[in-house]
Amino acid sequence: MKNYKFLHTVILIPLLGSIMAHANSDGFYIGAETSIISFGKESLEVTKKNKSKKTYKDVESTHCNIQVGYQHFDNNRVELYYRNRNLETKVGDISAKTFGVNYEWGFSSIATEKIMPYALIGVGTGESTSSKVKHIDKADVIEVNFGAGIHYQYNENIDLKVGYNHTDTAFGDFDDKETDEMSDIGQDSIVLGVTYKF
Repeated sequence: MKNYKFLHTVILIPLLGSIMAHANSDGFYIGAETSIISFGKESLEVTKKNKSKKTYKDVESTHCNIQVGYQHFDNNRVELYYRNRNLETKVGDISAKTFGVNYEWGFSSIATEKIMPYALIGVGTGESTSSKVKHIDKADVIEVNFGAGIHYQYNENIDLKVGYNHTDTAFGDFDDKETDEMSDIGQDSIVLGVTYKF
């Protein structure tokens, strides 16, 4: 998996356009999110001298998001996010910084005055660093997000969120004379978040 940088234009720019398509009334917000419980599996594929080896290691992960978005029709949201993830694996620690777009569907048919269930899908790209896992240091990253949870409307401007997120992250490999390496990490998290609507 090589040269993920083209995905910044192929994937992100069309999705960013959806924000402008819906930005015809009030509903912009800012927010933040953090994981409180994370668990998952890392699959690490290494190829050396035409020999492949695949291993699985437990992963401990934390992440924080900063978001800017737009809420429309009172229940759906499209947002830009910046994410800082730290992953602790048995083969070394990994840090990934990504920018992306999420879209949330609010289920107004089963919502109450204060509680809105939602489902989420998104995509992001960025770069990873690692002092011990050489093929991940300065590697290109692409991630896909899925999630579900509830928003609690604290007052007219502030809502609180609790949810489940699943993120699949692929780390691009380098052109190396002896190795051609790639990593895939699937991560599940319970998240808490807060947003302020203008």
